[in-house]
Amino acid sequence: MNKSEATASRLSLSNRALGLSAPGTSSMRSKANALKESGVKVINFAAGELSFDACQDMRTGAIEAIENARNRYTPPIGLPALREKLAQRVSQRTGVTFAANEVAVTAGAKQALYNACMVLLNPGDEVIVPSPYWETFPTQIRLAGATPVLVPTRDDDYRLTLEAVQGALSERTRMIVINTPNNPTGTVYQRQQLLAIAQLAFERGLWVMFDECYRGLVREPHEHHNILALFPALKAQTVLIDSFSKSQAVTGWRVGYACAPAPVIAAMHNLQGHTTSNPSSLSQYAALNTLNADSTQFADQVNPFLQRQLHAARTYLDRLEGIRYAPPEGAFYLYIDIASRLGGYYRGQPIRDVDHLADLLLTEAHIAVVPGSGCGDPHCIRISYAVEYQELIEGLSRFAQFMSAIVMD
Repeated sequence: MNKSEATASRLSLSNRALGLSAPGTSSMRSKANALKESGVKVINFAAGELSFDACQDMRTGAIEAIENARNRYTPPIGLPALREKLAQRVSQRTGVTFAANEVAVTAGAKQALYNACMVLLNPGDEVIVPSPYWETFPTQIRLAGATPVLVPTRDDDYRLTLEAVQGALSERTRMIVINTPNNPTGTVYQRQQLLAIAQLAFERGLWVMFDECYRGLVREPHEHHNILALFPALKAQTVLIDSFSKSQAVTGWRVGYACAPAPVIAAMHNLQGHTTSNPSSLSQYAALNTLNADSTQFADQVNPFLQRQLHAARTYLDRLEGIRYAPPEGAFYLYIDIASRLGGYYRGQPIRDVDHLADLLLTEAHIAVVPGSGCGDPHCIRISYAVEYQELIEGLSRFAQFMSAIVMD
């Protein structure tokens, strides 16, 4: 090895960095934005956010914070008043008492999840993750040195079952991840499923990471269930993860939170103090104002809109032969099985895999979707139906035309 080669070796990226890739959602968003900038009208079904402007209570809280010069650092894991209010709210809706020292405010739910992985997992630990999954789950688990154990859910209506968990357990299992309403599938876990998993986790002494960021976005007649509301004894083994991003249409404001036993929150405080420090002070004051307002007006607008959007989307998709999708019960996603079109030909061009199909949808039909490959699934794509109505109809029309043009051998 010569001197330049030795220097390059010393200055290379870490193994950790080399193992990372950009999330599929952000990659597709970047591709779509680049196409838009070239003058092409792209229908963006890849964005995981509402088409609504920010909730009025969030806007008011942020503006008041600016006008009152709320520009300084806050404690690393959030304003005391916000943590206290969140503890009260979570206590009310779960029936399980939480104190302010059991709440950490974070820069979005993603940081809450990362903090939990970093303070609870050790190298060699295993974490049960339902597949398909939001791709951040296994990535953050690996960053903590642990191993994600991916459990297929396709044959169980895309929900983790007790039997599946039992089959994935080992002596190294430390945590189970549950995300309901689910991203990417849109499914909502049923009461008995959660109870059975909670009982198992309790008996085995396992942590449960319960991500309920879409809990306020559920389609009729389905209902969201919080695992602690069903099984309060699991509190000492549970990390609840929630966010204002999705339900209040403020994805860019980055404000989420975790609820967990006080020692876990104290460890998160230490970690966050050395990473980002506090979340945006303006976002925190906005969240506090929203909690104090205690209004359902925004949700009362959003959920009927999403109900109508879903009905329109299913009308289009149900006409397509060989196309199925996961039960769309919550969040605002349709998780579409396109396996019947893989291996076919679009205008003479063979469709190699789901990533190739997603690229063709963008370049040929000018529709941005999320390929399921990033979610551990080579057969599906995810689309958001939370876009404007006219964009939904135009995008689905393009999608239907594209899929109908695929010729199978």
